[in-house]
Amino acid sequence: MPGTVSNDRKNLGIVDFIGVFWRSLLLQGSWSFDRMQTLGFAFAIEPVLRKLYGERAEYQERLHGHLEYFNTQPYFAAFILGAVMRQEEDRATGKDLGGDVTGLKTALMAPLGALGDSFFWGALKPFAAIIAVAASMMGLWWAPILYLVLFNIWHVSLRIGFLIWGYRSGGDAVSFLAIYNFTKMARLFKIISLTVLGGILGMMPLWRPEFRLEYPVSGVFIVVSCMALTFGLVGMLRRGGSPIKLMFGLAIICLALAYAGVTR
Repeated sequence: MPGTVSNDRKNLGIVDFIGVFWRSLLLQGSWSFDRMQTLGFAFAIEPVLRKLYGERAEYQERLHGHLEYFNTQPYFAAFILGAVMRQEEDRATGKDLGGDVTGLKTALMAPLGALGDSFFWGALKPFAAIIAVAASMMGLWWAPILYLVLFNIWHVSLRIGFLIWGYRSGGDAVSFLAIYNFTKMARLFKIISLTVLGGILGMMPLWRPEFRLEYPVSGVFIVVSCMALTFGLVGMLRRGGSPIKLMFGLAIICLALAYAGVTR
């Protein structure tokens, strides 16, 4: 029948999941001051809506519905994307015409945001950083690459799993948390991080600082200078200074001091 879409075409497949996953990596590529990550979420789910809703008016209506406020931990957004894919598919195929997609997103984004921040920023990223620092102290040139590998193996694989489980469960957060025991994983990462950090601190007497002043100065002068620099940077930040510009400024100053022979 002209103007309609067959149910076969409305069934989501592996290609659709791959497309949503790759687009979800750009979730924070565009922010809205009043609706936060909503543009990134709509961008990620748009190919699915285009496939499910053949009528242009219905497609635009469903896409517009995803332009409401959305903000969560960017990696955990994959679970919500999977759940929304399931609800939109059920709606398009007539299985569930009354699914509240907006309510589902609102119910999940706040708790998953808090959980994701504590896990990824509070456990996984420090774990990868400390392991990389230990490798760097051993003289391994590929220590920065090790950091990227450790962090991205976990974060990418988890995001893929989040998307799939969000679709399979339809947004069931209870089953999601039962499958992924984030509290246990976070505790494990923190234990390993603290153990390695203890080893690093134990090696402090063996450190050979490479960045030091060429001219003898008192310890009091160094402490006062560092405090003055810190308070100066804080003051500039409070006055609206750009953190990126301040970091570049510090890097230029350090390079200038080294080039002038003041430090080495």
